[in-house]
Amino acid sequence: MDKEAIAKRYATAIYDIAESSGKIGEIREALNILAENYREDEDFKLFLLDPSIKYDKKVEYLHKFFDFVSEDAFNVIKYLVKKGRVALSDKIRDSYLKIYYEKNNKLPVNATFVKELSENQREALIKKLEGKYNKKIVLNLSVDENLIGGGIIKVGNQVIDGSIKNQIENMKKIF
Repeated sequence: MDKEAIAKRYATAIYDIAESSGKIGEIREALNILAENYREDEDFKLFLLDPSIKYDKKVEYLHKFFDFVSEDAFNVIKYLVKKGRVALSDKIRDSYLKIYYEKNNKLPVNATFVKELSENQREALIKKLEGKYNKKIVLNLSVDENLIGGGIIKVGNQVIDGSIKNQIENMKKIF
């Protein structure tokens, strides 16, 4: 079974637990913390992957990072460690989010602009996207000053590149 399929199976089971315990947001945040620490902190990663370190020591170590979460959320993290699935934490978190978005009729959108959008611009963009896609939009904004002007919007696999930089590149190809 490939990693995506494994992650999806774990995410589905975790989402069912989260839904039944009413801890969807908290478990999402715990998965996010696990994935970020695994990706960014080499010591964290090596400690959890070290087969010579006993499970109880790993759980004790994890308490430092998850001391604020409920027992349900911590049990999910412990289970992933026990089953040796920490290396899939990014994929599990992403699958979990996908399930959340589908069940709540939400659509994640990543948008990059040359500068921060005003509140009115942000609301107008969300309203336009909600009209186009018929879903509640979860907008993740970022700034890239290299765009010159305009912006880039990513919805799933679709990219809408309205940046001036892209328009200039396209004009260069023509002429």
